[in-house]
Amino acid sequence: MSRAVASAAGGVAAAADYRAAHHDAVLADPFAVAALRVTGKDAVDLLHRLSTNDLKAIREGGGAPTVFTTAKGRILALVTVHRLPGALHLLVEADRVEALRAWIDHYTFREDVQVEDRRASHATLLVCGPRAGAIVAAVFPPAAGLSRHGAAEVEVEGVPGLLVRTFPLAGDAWLLNLPRAAAGAARALLLAAAGEGLLPATPETLEALRLEAGLPRAGRELTEEHNPWEARLDEAISLSKGCYVGQEVIARLNTYRKVARLLVRLESEAAAAAGAEPAPFPEGAQVAAEGENIGVVTSSAVLPEGESRVLALAYVRDEDAVPGKKVMVATPAGPREAVVREPRAASPEAGR
Repeated sequence: MSRAVASAAGGVAAAADYRAAHHDAVLADPFAVAALRVTGKDAVDLLHRLSTNDLKAIREGGGAPTVFTTAKGRILALVTVHRLPGALHLLVEADRVEALRAWIDHYTFREDVQVEDRRASHATLLVCGPRAGAIVAAVFPPAAGLSRHGAAEVEVEGVPGLLVRTFPLAGDAWLLNLPRAAAGAARALLLAAAGEGLLPATPETLEALRLEAGLPRAGRELTEEHNPWEARLDEAISLSKGCYVGQEVIARLNTYRKVARLLVRLESEAAAAAGAEPAPFPEGAQVAAEGENIGVVTSSAVLPEGESRVLALAYVRDEDAVPGKKVMVATPAGPREAVVREPRAASPEAGR
């Protein structure tokens, strides 16, 4: 988002749920992630041949991130794939569903594959924060044994749903995808399990948490202008699997170290004119070092914590993607100093 997180109208509320996300947990309902249910005896084989990760290695109850890439190795969509009895469940940002469905259909010939788009029938809830796992497990006991990207079938008043431990926000995050008619009951159960906690998360706070975590977003960092290595999606790439669409390009980029730019996090103190609110960096702002343009900002927000810090994601030259490096970002008010941070925020759940 290219607007300040802590606005005059919503700054207090945004700061409250931002603090809750870091010290307790918050609930986003609905959350802009959609599910595709893919069935048929050729489902695993087809998706394995269309994306970057080893989907054949996923066992029931497991999952993995993968990237659907073009023939030129560019990013079409980042997807998490979860294997449960009789079906694969694909979770993807809602505005990439049409492109992903069309891509799968384009490569489906005689394969036995059926794709069910659940956008209209299902909703997704997100619970994130350090207490998220305990809250979710209190309602859905199978959550207690799930590692990152693991999945379980759960029920809400007899209605089946999909529970997934996903990319961490504020340390931990869980997605619940279920029929829209059951979403209210699921929300009530989670709120009851949380007691006094689980504030609703504003979109502004979710964006701030995303930038803190260094998670790329479709239409910003994840576009056909970039390849998965540039977006630091190493977790989603298998170097030992067989051929897939775009594999030759992606393998060559890795073998010959041809990645010229990398995604980084930037941090800066938010400067503001007298009487004005602190402002994030403009989307598309040039990033410079030692008087030379080295990259461009893709996302930015002012953190709602009372310190007026600005966080951003940017693509910069690989040699400049060094934590601690100072850079200058062009803004309408003049250049502002920022510091390159680690591409991913430290998480207590790392490696799980």
